[in-house]
Amino acid sequence: MRGGQTLWIQTLLLASLPLWGTLGASTSPLSPPAPKLSIHSWTRDSVVLVCRASEGHQGVLFKLYRFTKEVDSVELSPTEEVRFTVQPTAATKPELFCCMYVNQQGLYSAFSPYLPIEHQTDVAPTLAVPALPPPVLSVEPAGGMVERGDTLYFSCSIPSLQSADKPTSILLRTSSAGENMIIQHHDAHVSNLESQPGVFSVGPVKQEEGGEYACIYYMAIGEDIVNSTVSNKIQITVKDDLPVPTLVLRQHTQVWHMLCTGSPAYPGAVFTLYLLDTQLPVASHRVQATSHETTFPVPVQDTLLALYQCQYSVLLSGRWIHSERSRSLSVSKALPPPSTPEASGVDWPLILGSLATVVLILCSLALLVVVVHKKVKAAADEKKKRQEAKFWTQVHSKDHVVDLTLRCTSVTSQEWASGDMGTDTTSRSPLWNSHSTFANPIH
Repeated sequence: MRGGQTLWIQTLLLASLPLWGTLGASTSPLSPPAPKLSIHSWTRDSVVLVCRASEGHQGVLFKLYRFTKEVDSVELSPTEEVRFTVQPTAATKPELFCCMYVNQQGLYSAFSPYLPIEHQTDVAPTLAVPALPPPVLSVEPAGGMVERGDTLYFSCSIPSLQSADKPTSILLRTSSAGENMIIQHHDAHVSNLESQPGVFSVGPVKQEEGGEYACIYYMAIGEDIVNSTVSNKIQITVKDDLPVPTLVLRQHTQVWHMLCTGSPAYPGAVFTLYLLDTQLPVASHRVQATSHETTFPVPVQDTLLALYQCQYSVLLSGRWIHSERSRSLSVSKALPPPSTPEASGVDWPLILGSLATVVLILCSLALLVVVVHKKVKAAADEKKKRQEAKFWTQVHSKDHVVDLTLRCTSVTSQEWASGDMGTDTTSRSPLWNSHSTFANPIH
């Protein structure tokens, strides 16, 4: 057995060997994460291996494979780990073991990275020395500085090799803990472009996906699988899209201050004031958790005119992210210049908003007056109708009495025959009464 390279390179290499066509257990985007296979104990004749599921996951069926052949399986109640006992063969090269599990929903997990085991009694197994030259890693866009949400394209260029087998490349990233992590091909954000071998796309990138990237490749040489050494490393820095702050002059109680305003989406930031083209800050303030702006007093100046800029910084995912500096603000030593148009110009939104409020109030008052007028008019009409009804009720309820008393008058037969009756007698004749309601004389 050959030595010289560290164990993690071979482990990372073997983790992505193409088992899928042979093992028959398929995975999906909803599949449980891969378990971890490790050595629990080692005797002269056997090795006890532990297949442990990821934290928070359990399996009801665990399977152990020697390379691509299933050698053992255990079915039991849901548990996080299972132990297997194997007997290493007398082969001169390490044997490769991996495991997987099935959860309670019947979903198959991904396969664990291969664990190489060689039967030895005194020393731990070591790995073969890679015999392939390193690849060359490049990235687009060049420079390694990207905005959050952009997409990176890595190219792992493999040297020309005299071999019929096609090499397979793996993209690595150094985590925040300093460990090299394989960028898995089935990851939703990372994919190997089949049309361009050795090209990987990473994106849209997140803040935590910054760091050092490298690549390796492996290929089969005879019956052995050999990996290359690690390529050159590329540092990727993910810039957060912090809006640029503004810096203006403000006067308060006859004292001039410089107001630096950041983004309302990032309250509680640290604000820093700089002189133009300098790296040392003039002043620095940390605002309250609900504020996104701060004021700096105008410093005592040695020059007649000074240019100032401000910047704010926020803590995101455990890292300090800095905004770009604001546009420079000129401050005179003798007399501060007028404020910028944003500070001293007419505040049209405020004026238009006030006018709209006044118009709304007037419209509301007019509508109120119309409603009140209609109510009053309706009440007056109702009162008038009630008074007229009362009047006619009183009129119809009165008794109309007519005096129809008949007076008896004596008339002689001679007066009757001659028709000579006095005017007074005639006018008082009972045969006709002007107050009588009868149209014909009464006989």
